Amino acid sequence: MKSWILLFAFMAFVGVSSAQESEFAQWKLNRQAELKGEDGWLNLVGLYWMEANSPYLEEVNSTTLGFAAKSGSSTLGKFEFGQDSLWFQPTELAIQKKSTSATPNRILVYPIPYGTGAGVYYKNWKWTIIQRGGNYALRLRDLNHPNLKKFTPTPTFDYNPAYRYTAKLVPRFNQTLEIPNVLGQLITWKVIGVLQFEREGQKFELLVLDELGKLFVIFSDETSALKTYPTGRYLYVNPPDGKGMTTLDFNYAYNPPCAYTEFATCPIPPKSNRLTFAVNAGEMMPEGH
Repeated sequence: MKSWILLFAFMAFVGVSSAQESEFAQWKLNRQAELKGEDGWLNLVGLYWMEANSPYLEEVNSTTLGFAAKSGSSTLGKFEFGQDSLWFQPTELAIQKKSTSATPNRILVYPIPYGTGAGVYYKNWKWTIIQRGGNYALRLRDLNHPNLKKFTPTPTFDYNPAYRYTAKLVPRFNQTLEIPNVLGQLITWKVIGVLQFEREGQKFELLVLDELGKLFVIFSDETSALKTYPTGRYLYVNPPDGKGMTTLDFNYAYNPPCAYTEFATCPIPPKSNRLTFAVNAGEMMPEGH
């Protein structure tokens, strides 16, 4: 009887392990598709900071856009700066996203819902607007960027269940934290709480932030700058159950956008999220970085 129980337990373990590895394999494929997608990080060609006294968007040359104080023959449109919004009045040169309908006279370009594919298109370019530290910037993409064809999938550690932990989320209410990004700007983040977990009998904590309604962790560890990206990696965490428990799976740790482009504004891990052990799981340093 005992041997049957052990056999069933072993089979259950093998089934769970196989399911985890299958899910992990699909995640890696999804990451490749995300990076190479229209709104991924491989096709960026510029990040241009904006000023209200230069509201006209110009085609400087075949590879560059710029801003001007006055309209000219290469003007693609004019920006209208609102207190919490940014509008764009396109000229006949500019077109909106792959639409057969006429381009509207006035387009809301910030804020726009994340992940909807919204943006303004012109030739092989697409651009959107971001806001960091109260300043607007135009993020320009080349939809035919050569990086898309020569991209090599990011090296990743093999799935290791040893880096999958049961964690407890201790909520923190009405709390924010200013976190610097790679440009030195301080960005205010909403704090969700603290994840508490144990590793080899030692207790650890990670600060959890709100990223578009998801539980988001920015961390570094003893592999940073050696095997993994220098400033750290990112990780999403599933919502906790009714008892505040969730799973912290470092196998799904991924590189920040700055690992793939110089035109990103990646936040840096807060001091509390600098782990004192090596997380040999998740994405490694991209080739050619």
